[in-house]
Amino acid sequence: MSDFVPPYPKRLKKLPGPVELLKIARTDLLAVWPESVYERQFIHFKIVNRSLVIANHPEIVRHALLDHSANYQRKTALVKKLLAPLIGDSVFITDGESWDRQRAVDDAALAAQGLADIGAVAAEAAAEWAQHRFANGETLQVLPEMQQLVATILSRILFDRTLAVGNVAELCQRVADYLDSAAQLDLNTVFGMPNWFSGKKSGVSEQRAKSVHDWVDGIIVQKAGDLQTATVLSGYLHAPADGPVKPGPGRERIRNSLIGLFLAGHESTANTLAWAWYLISQCPKVEQTLHEELDRLGGSTATFADLDRLPYSTAIIKETLRLYPPLPFLLREAAANDTIRNRPIPAGSFLLVAPWLLHRHKHYWDKPDHFLPERFMADAPPPTPLSYLPFGVGPRACLGEALGLQIAVLCLANLAKRFHFQADTGYQVQPVARLMLRPSHAMPMRLAARIHATSAV
Repeated sequence: MSDFVPPYPKRLKKLPGPVELLKIARTDLLAVWPESVYERQFIHFKIVNRSLVIANHPEIVRHALLDHSANYQRKTALVKKLLAPLIGDSVFITDGESWDRQRAVDDAALAAQGLADIGAVAAEAAAEWAQHRFANGETLQVLPEMQQLVATILSRILFDRTLAVGNVAELCQRVADYLDSAAQLDLNTVFGMPNWFSGKKSGVSEQRAKSVHDWVDGIIVQKAGDLQTATVLSGYLHAPADGPVKPGPGRERIRNSLIGLFLAGHESTANTLAWAWYLISQCPKVEQTLHEELDRLGGSTATFADLDRLPYSTAIIKETLRLYPPLPFLLREAAANDTIRNRPIPAGSFLLVAPWLLHRHKHYWDKPDHFLPERFMADAPPPTPLSYLPFGVGPRACLGEALGLQIAVLCLANLAKRFHFQADTGYQVQPVARLMLRPSHAMPMRLAARIHATSAV
């Protein structure tokens, strides 16, 4: 087992006051939490004119996201303002009956692809990267390379099986530009702060959103007559009249849904893979166990059919998601008055479920800050229910959970079959979070071809 404690932000001695908390949060949402929060179960305080409840116990999570999910379904004004220019009223920010209808359509469109088809695209792209883009001795910027790989996989699943890497890179850049502008936390939207406090420039996000819209609209027009290629887009465009996806949803609705699905899987999966390579590079025993599992597979490519034979690869991804959850904070707004632990929760209060805190809570995890993939193996005790939420939980849980996990495992397996990813001794990278959690640097690593893999191919 590994003794490695991966980097995390220095923890404060005590929870800062509301104004100081907001100032720190504008830069990094991970840096505001003192050591004591990783043992507390319930925190309730006011920021300006809003109550904030931090649900740091599985039973409170159950209350809010399962038993009373309808009351805590509403996304905050901040989340809507950040994402609405890009994805309109898609399932990711809407609620109520509109959310019910749209979620059913999106679930059906994804399900029509089939996990085996998705796995085939992921395995093929990862093998393509290993064979044609990577070279022995090369120094690789791991984070942008994983972003490009995952974007290629998702684009081929969502839009077009034959999309060139260059076209995908253009989409990636446009989305990244939008997220860079949107991720500036507009705190006055949430807490009624004066406009000068946020420092956010107006109009930039809208311009960058239009750039993404133009790219996706062009693909929709191009593929409108293609009845042969099975993609999520073709499922929307050519749905049978009696199928689960009703024919004829408006082009804007299709575009917004596709961009939402891309967002849900792209940065989260790429960041997870980048973190996984860093963690493995610091833990020789973990890398050895991983390679032993992969060598037992035989062949040159790990496929969907091999997933059941990759328990340790899967455990590495799950442990990476525990330490560095892509969405570290899930913020909801109470639609009606409620009571939690005998405390009144007025309508309009914010409720925060924080995977970043739950995943490192000292009451729910042994050695919570250590990297220990073994904790997710079949012979290990299961995690405390509702203490592990990398994809959320309840009706609003991530609809691409199975897709993202499968892509990550197959990319990890196929690249690790052929290469060691080597970081400099003592190299550290910090997690930072605004909208999503990501590494602070591009993670430069050297590639070293594996002798076993080279001789087997």
